[in-house]
Order: sequence, then structure tokens, then C-alpha cells
Amino acid sequence: MRRALIRLVGILGAIAGGACGRPLENEPTQTARDPVASSATTPLALVGVRVVPMTSNVVLVDQTIIVRDGVVTALGPSAATPVPAGATVVTAGGRYVMPALIDMHVHLSSADLDAYVNAGIGTVRNMWGFASIATMQRDIEAGARVGPTIISASPGLDGPPTQWPGTLLITDAREARALVRAQADAGWPYLKVYTRLTPEVFDSVMVAARSFGITPIGHVPFEVDVLHAMDAGMKSIEHFTGYDRVVSRTRRAGTWGWADADPSRFASLVEATVRAGVWNCPTLAIFDELAKQHTAAERAAIVRNRGLFVRELSRAGARILLGTDAGIDVVAPGESVHDELREMVAAGLMPFDALRAGTTSAAEFLGRPDLGRVAVGARADLLLLEGNPLADVANAHRMDGVVLRGAWRPASRGAVATRDLR
Repeated sequence: MRRALIRLVGILGAIAGGACGRPLENEPTQTARDPVASSATTPLALVGVRVVPMTSNVVLVDQTIIVRDGVVTALGPSAATPVPAGATVVTAGGRYVMPALIDMHVHLSSADLDAYVNAGIGTVRNMWGFASIATMQRDIEAGARVGPTIISASPGLDGPPTQWPGTLLITDAREARALVRAQADAGWPYLKVYTRLTPEVFDSVMVAARSFGITPIGHVPFEVDVLHAMDAGMKSIEHFTGYDRVVSRTRRAGTWGWADADPSRFASLVEATVRAGVWNCPTLAIFDELAKQHTAAERAAIVRNRGLFVRELSRAGARILLGTDAGIDVVAPGESVHDELREMVAAGLMPFDALRAGTTSAAEFLGRPDLGRVAVGARADLLLLEGNPLADVANAHRMDGVVLRGAWRPASRGAVATRDLR
């Protein structure tokens, strides 16, 4: 599937602060050598940490986090939070803890699972389902292999000609109900809508999705207006597909649409997006790479216009998701999530807002309040960091260790040790 997915290149081308709101100036110091890896069956205590809970734009100072059986069971001032007997103890020395990241747009390969964990990603939304996803999900949840939690969309629904292996082709609107029902019955929580659906088929697919309770996400088809797609019930739009053809002075798509975009057209689209409650996964970093096929002036315009659009969406209160489109041999699985965070901040988002797109906002979209936050009762997917990510999102990459479903793994030569993760 990876060899086929690389063709997507062509398609895409057609707070900082403490609890009182002040930045923490002093860098943390590690007071003791971090312990070796421990399993989720052993209690874990992260002592003396500065917690970035991501439920608000604050840092909680000198906290202790207790983890049992993969869940945060206690969080409070270190002086008042006892450490369980027999726990693995990480003495943080003022280092920071934030939730593990959620990459909301990947094309998953089993060969990339370690890379996601090593980059601090605890959960991924796979954007094109295939048969072996279920096996990977079971193996990861059982501890038989290392990897992020996988939440997957269905195989893509598209019109001819076939673009990817496993595409579900549909040309007749009368076929939509049975095809969509089959995806819901298969257990996919999301229905992947793709680029060549006709308007009639698209409308039938959206009606069927509502009928069977499966959430439509993906690309706005070439022949469907983005405003119509919003009204029809698209929950998340990937790569700003559909917007490109509206903002483009020449009605072009992909990178070309943003190369000649008219920013005066942004405001009405932003307003419509907020009104419809539609989420967007911009994938800025991969478009920066794809824009390299253009002249320097065009590339600058593409990056500038897409950055301006995401900033206007964010400032208006539209919902933004962190996603990379990794897995199609353009940006690196795992590592590119940090490029995406930097791109969001460069576009004008505050670090808290960029990080929120890959933590609490992503968890909200997924309907998973146990993810994307540091709180009692939340799943223990955590990052131990050298610096404050609310001061600089690059600090989210400066990991000393990862807690994945309650299992502690210290950093090892720039990566997170992932052996024997049970």
C-alpha cells in the first residue's frame, strides 16, 4: 500500500506560563539517573514534575503523578502525594510532563510503529483502513508489540478510476446505503470520503452515514462545493481540500490553489466553518514539502496563504487538529509531528493552541476524554520533557522518557526505549 500511497503527492499538488500565567524561567535539572524501563503492571511515580495538563494554559509546579495499571490515579503537590510501595520512581527535578501527542492524520505501516512512540505520539488516527489494522490494534493493546493506540477510518470511498489499493468504488448513488452500512458493520468509527465521488453519490453517502452512525471525514470531492460538504455533515476536512478551489483565483486545487489564493475570500469561509462546527486537519508541514515543486515565489505564497488561513480559523474559534499525513514517503512518520507543531506556531498560533490540536482537541474529536490530558482518571500516555512546551513547542521534542499506557520507557540515545512493553 505504501508504494501506491506515494501517488498522493500528485493529488495534493492538483503559553507559556506558571499557574499564575507567568513563564517559568528556570530550566529543570535531572537530580538522579532515570530508572530503567518498567511495565504497566508496576506502579509508577513521577516526582517533582512541572505538569502541563493541557486542560488549561497553566503549569502546575512541584507535582507528583501516580500511575497504576495504565491510568493516572493521583496528581497533586509532591509533599502531599505519597508514593506507593514498590513503585518505579522517576525523580524529575523540575522537568515537565505533558500528555503524549495524538497524530490525527497518518497512513499506518507496521514498520513505523516504533517511530511514532519514539516521537512522543501515544495515539494515531489512521486515515485509510485496511484488513491488518485490527491485528495491529489487538497486538498493541495486549502488549505484544510496541505502538500507539490506533483509531482508524474505513477504506476510502471514491469514484473511478481506482487510485489506491482497497478503494471502495461507488458510481451509483443507489449503492451508497449498502456500502456505508458495510463499513459501519465492520466496526470502522469513521468513513473516509475521497476525491472523485460525484455530487449525487456524495449526498447519498452522507445520508447513509447519518443513518448508520458512522462519521464522515476526509477530502471534499473535486465536484462538491466545500460549503455544501459542511452542510451535509463532514466532520473533519483534511488538507483544506475544497477550500483551495474557493480561495484560488483560478479555481485550482491543492498547492496550486494556495499559490494564487485571494486572502480576501478567507473570512466568509472561516465564518461558515465556525457556524458548521467543522474540524480541519491542515497538514501544513507536508504542504511545505509539496510546495517545493513550485517556484520560490509560489512556494512562499503557498506557505503564507495556508498559514494565514489556519491562523484565521484558530482566532475565530474554529476547531483545528494536529496531523502530518505521514506514511506516504513525503514526511517522516513520528518526527514530522514536531515539524507540524512548529509550522502551526509559525503561522501565528500560540504554543498552547498548537499543542491543544494534538492533545485535548484531538481527544475531544475522537470522543476519548481519557486521552490528551494529564488528569486523574486519564490514561497514562505521558511525555517527560526537559523544557516547557508552552514556552517553545520545540520542547515537546526534548523527551527524557515516555509513559505509554502506564509503562515507563526512558530515552535512549535520542529515542525512547521500547523493549518488552507489556
